[in-house]
Order: sequence, then C-alpha cells, then structure tokens
Amino acid sequence: MTRTMTRKSFLGAALAAAAFAGLTAGAQAQTKTLRLSHHLAPDHLVDVASKRFAALVAEKTGGKLKVDIFPAGQIAGLRQGAEAVQVGTLDLVWADFGTLANWQRHLGFISLPYLFRDTAHVNAAFDGPIGQELAAEVRKTLNIEILGYGVAGFRVTMSRVKEINKPEDLAGQKIRVPEVPVYVSSFRKIGANPTPMAWGEVYTALQTGVIEAVENPPEGLAVGRMQEVTKFAAKTDHIMTDVHLMMSASVLSGLPADQQAAVKEAAKTALMEFNKATEAASGDYWKKLAATVKANETPDREAFRKAMMPVWEELDKAAGGKMKPWVDRIVAVK
Repeated sequence: MTRTMTRKSFLGAALAAAAFAGLTAGAQAQTKTLRLSHHLAPDHLVDVASKRFAALVAEKTGGKLKVDIFPAGQIAGLRQGAEAVQVGTLDLVWADFGTLANWQRHLGFISLPYLFRDTAHVNAAFDGPIGQELAAEVRKTLNIEILGYGVAGFRVTMSRVKEINKPEDLAGQKIRVPEVPVYVSSFRKIGANPTPMAWGEVYTALQTGVIEAVENPPEGLAVGRMQEVTKFAAKTDHIMTDVHLMMSASVLSGLPADQQAAVKEAAKTALMEFNKATEAASGDYWKKLAATVKANETPDREAFRKAMMPVWEELDKAAGGKMKPWVDRIVAVK
C-alpha cells in the first residue's frame, strides 16, 4: 500500500532532518584536524606508525581530534617540515636531530658517525635522563615537542659503479645525503662528493647517473627500490638513523588538557610499536637488498670509522663546544 506523505508529516521529516544536520554540523565544528607530514614512502614503517598514531588519537579523543597524514614529502620535505613545525604552520612531522642541527648546531651530535655501538645503546640513551633533557631543550629552543623517539636503524651504502669495502672505494662518487651538515661533512672526510637531494628524486638520479651512490637504512633503500638502480651494497653501519615524531609545542599547548594527554599516549604506543617493527625488519630488508645486488656484509668498518672520526671535533668546534658534553654522556652509557 502506497503511503501518501501529508504536509504535516513532510514538515515533521524536514524538521527532523534539519535537527540532525544541525547536530552533525555541530559535531564537525568540534572536530579539530592536525596535519602530519613525513618524507618517506607510503608503505614505509614511518607511514604505518603515522596511521596507527592517527587511529589512536581519534579513538582516545572520541573523534574530537583527527590527524591527516601527508607522506612522501607531499606538503614538505624533511627540513621544510621541521621548520614549519617550529613556527606552527604545520602540526606534526617526523624528523631527526641532524635536521634540527640546521638551527641548533649542537643537536647534530646524535648523528655523529659511529657514536652508537648498537640499538641497545641507542635505546638506553633515549629512554633515560639524556632523552628527557634533550626533549626539554628542543621544546625550549625550537618550540618543538618530541612526542616519541624512533630508531630507524643503522645506515648502509649502495653504489651503481663500484664495490664498496673501504672508504677509498667511494672517493669521487656523488653520493646522495640528507640536507644535514653531519652527513655532508662525514662523506667529505672519506673523499666522496656528498650531494644533498630530496628523497623522492633519488631513484631517478641514480637511474640517470646524476649521482653514483646513496646511503640510508636498509628499509629506506629497499622500499625505495634502490636495488633496481644500483649494483653494490655495503653494510657500513656508519650512522644511526633517528626519526622522531615531533609536534609544534604551541599547537600542543593550545589543545585541552585531555587531548594533550591523548596525543602523548597515542604517540607513546605508536613509537613503541614502530621501534619493535623496525628492529625486527632491519635484517630482512638487508637480505632483500643482498638478494638483488652484490652485497658486502663485512666492509672495513674500522677504516670508515677512523676516516670519519675527525667530524666529531669539527662539528663540536662549529657548535661552540656544545656537542662534547652530550657526546661524552652518550659514550658513557652502558
């Protein structure tokens, strides 16, 4: 039987719809959206952790906070993202202390070559007083809140032109490095030609011969398919890669207290899972590279260490001696 809608029922339905729309609009108005940028590929573990963080924030705030994720440098590269978070034009970014050294030189000590013995050494440093004091200094000097420390693994080296066993094997090669002073200085010390370049440009640059080599953790190289455009790899383990979830301190402090707590709790969980996943996957990614290119599992790391060590004194001097106290504390960590 067909039911005819009367004027009264129509008006009732319209009023109900209007009321629902008003409630929906009110809910939307109460929702705040944060933008999170990172420079890595969408399937990188950093992106996985970003999605986990976003889901936890939404869950813990009852949907009042939403996190939109922009991977692969869509809205900002590594340095640009870190700079934008400082001034509050971007809410969240994954960045490292080497990048922060562009504004506070001494913070680059974390990326000094061969500073850390292994992942356990890194975790012991970040999980203790050193990590707490670092976070306080970054908050005070750069307006950045470190929501969690991430360890993305020790870096290895790949080349399209020559097998790598000792520093001299990279002499003269144009090697892509991040736009970070410690990386540039370290590879200059071994006679290479360090070439800062956005990560999204590296594959094509290797393919066309604009650069001859690249260095990164095994995951970054494998996910970026660098094994397709290189022929040789060496497990140099020259620098520990730190990548941390950072937030504009002014944006965080502008949130209600319960939302601030939710963001911090979500970050703690996401970073804990990220670090476990990265440590577990690092060996697998190296094996993936080694299955495709000629890989050197045991290059002369001591030769690389000796060649790069002068960077410690050079960068400390450039930082007005502010690096050494931090370095001494890191070295002393058991």
